[in-house]
Amino acid sequence: MGIFLRLLLLSAFLWVGFILYSEAKEQGRADQSDNTKVVLLFVGTILDGTIIATILAMWIAPAIGESVGGFFFNPGTQIEKDDHAIAIAKLAQGDPEGAIAHYRDILAKDPADTLAISEIARICCRDLGDTARGASTIEQALEAEWTPHQSSFLANRLADIYLLQDDPGRAREILTEVAGAMPGTKYAANAQHRLREIERAIATGIRAPGSDESNT
Repeated sequence: MGIFLRLLLLSAFLWVGFILYSEAKEQGRADQSDNTKVVLLFVGTILDGTIIATILAMWIAPAIGESVGGFFFNPGTQIEKDDHAIAIAKLAQGDPEGAIAHYRDILAKDPADTLAISEIARICCRDLGDTARGASTIEQALEAEWTPHQSSFLANRLADIYLLQDDPGRAREILTEVAGAMPGTKYAANAQHRLREIERAIATGIRAPGSDESNT
């Protein structure tokens, strides 16, 4: 039975209870009242109240709770899994190629997902020891059109890989391109800061630190 019909039935019993109670009170106030009728009316009122309480407890309250719960969380609705979480799980299971394949599936649906590109490159470098593959992944991606933020993010990731390859010269080139293409922006300022670090690293022979720029 739907919630509307349950409320309708409840309303009917409430109305009956009101009529019975009103009639019992009138009979009780009358000069010549029928005591038996008064008793029956009050008993009927009590019985009606019991029915109303039962309807509320067994039908109305659970239905309202179910409706409210369904509004905030519907257990019958499948929760969409985060695609990146699936790739991360594959990596945790020792399947880096499977993780890369899943990230490529993500990119097929959303080519603008620069985090997926970055993660593919990271897996290639860190888990497969193939920095050349990691670098080519981002180099190919940078051939597309990106927003300044996305372009800077990918360029910094590529610079990180060049530094990992002990090639600060190429890292310097890519960062110089960022600084020159986005003058006066925070991306250029970040690139210039990293360029100074690379210059110091070249001068001192200490490996330059990687980028901490986020994708958010």
